[in-house]
Amino acid sequence: MLTMVAWKNVWRSKRRSVIMIAAIAVGLWGGLFAVGIFTGMYDTMVSSAIDRQYGHIQLHAKGFRTERLIGMSIPNPDAALQELRAIPGVAGVSGRTVIDAMGSSATSNQGITIIGIVPGDEMTVSSISRRIVEGSFFSTTERQPILIGRKLAEKLDLRMRGKIILAFQNIDGTIVYGAFRIAGIFDTEANTFDGVTVFVRQGDLDALTGHHLIHEIAVRLASNDSLMAVEREITQGFPQLDVQTWMSLAPELKLTVQSGDVTMAIFLGVILFALLFGITNTMLMSVLDRTREFGVLMAVGMKRRRIFMMVVLETLFLSLTGGIAGSLLGAGAVILAARRGISLAWFSDGLSQYGISSMLYPAVHASLYPTLALMVVVVACAAAIYPALKAVHLKPASAIAEY
Repeated sequence: MLTMVAWKNVWRSKRRSVIMIAAIAVGLWGGLFAVGIFTGMYDTMVSSAIDRQYGHIQLHAKGFRTERLIGMSIPNPDAALQELRAIPGVAGVSGRTVIDAMGSSATSNQGITIIGIVPGDEMTVSSISRRIVEGSFFSTTERQPILIGRKLAEKLDLRMRGKIILAFQNIDGTIVYGAFRIAGIFDTEANTFDGVTVFVRQGDLDALTGHHLIHEIAVRLASNDSLMAVEREITQGFPQLDVQTWMSLAPELKLTVQSGDVTMAIFLGVILFALLFGITNTMLMSVLDRTREFGVLMAVGMKRRRIFMMVVLETLFLSLTGGIAGSLLGAGAVILAARRGISLAWFSDGLSQYGISSMLYPAVHASLYPTLALMVVVVACAAAIYPALKAVHLKPASAIAEY
């Protein structure tokens, strides 16, 4: 009975209620869309890093990540690759030779990282084959082809079919030189990566070094949900190797994921806190307009706690109606924008410094909606306290005589 009365009371002043509901809805609509923008940006950073270089899991010889010595290779790599491919949930595995080197053109030189790959295996792990903007992904029959990033090509003033000389230290300490011809230029979201990374065929590196060296094994999973389970299985199966997930390889991305939902909840909380004063003002006006009514209700025996609860329920209905409308509008706007994408091409140079794509797809994690619902209820209850106390502290005789 009290619930129905409270619902009807919300609509006794339709204009005031509609304005307040609209204010709540528009505030949450804008807040959720902003959350979608930031979340989509964070998700893009993570997925781009996984697609570009990390995969979901990587294996290295102990100490290679810090020392990066050419001799610190994975023992018996072919057997390890076969064993990893047999693990349930693994979608792709690629063994890589990773060597720090010097790249030189006719006009300049640059410190680079050489990544030796088996092209077919690398296509199952990374997106480099889909990032070729000139040339092709090792489909040429030329001797010693190489793929370089667009940024590196600009630094060294290189073009398609141009020649680059790679120099690096071999296992025995001698300096190895190799001449490679550019077969493709790739362009990813990360300028830093594109400016120092080249890809060559593993067989060409083997011929130069005289050894078959695998320093890194990248593992791509069918789903990120199985990351922890697969990581535990690989760690148990390869105790002699250093097994790391993308979160360990890129701790800044892990922090982004962990803090993203919390940051967005705080952002929405600030919006709701600003709306709290509007809700309080609306309910206070409602209570003052019904001073005589409350006096009559108390005079005929209605308990003050029931009047308190009625005002609280009215505030909850007002806030929840606006909250639901705002959530639906916000979710709809995010879904529509996610289908079409938002072009940030004007800011592509700046975004590429952080590995963010110039095409943004907003997203809101489902886990945020229960948090939002709880925040709306808390704000509604907080906004109801002062108007409700104002109502229950009225003196029946004075309230009736006043109007």
